[in-house]
Amino acid sequence: MATTVMAAGAAPVVGAAPAYAESRFGCDYPRICFYLTSADWLARKPTSAFRDITQDFQKLGPRARGAYAAYNSRIDDSAWLEMSDGSQTCLAPADTWFFDQVSPPQRVIGVQITDQNECF
Repeated sequence: MATTVMAAGAAPVVGAAPAYAESRFGCDYPRICFYLTSADWLARKPTSAFRDITQDFQKLGPRARGAYAAYNSRIDDSAWLEMSDGSQTCLAPADTWFFDQVSPPQRVIGVQITDQNECF
């Protein structure tokens, strides 16, 4: 017969994962996820994801370049999105970005993940 001894006040640990480890919009922590089309976004199926903090922009491949949407699942890090016209936009932690179909065509072409939790 096995006996389990627990210290006073201790509770058994149940396999609950931390809230930040959960997937949102199909994007696992800690990633910047891209959704190439609106159908990908609606299906919550990222077509590409990045997770490394870098000093420079990473050029996006064909599964992310010109994406319809991007989501930052990170809780402490922001990401900068580089546009085809040279502009940049910041994606704060737990924030979502959508392609602006009204403005002149600007396509997302790069991403840089930083260890800053705010957009400046």
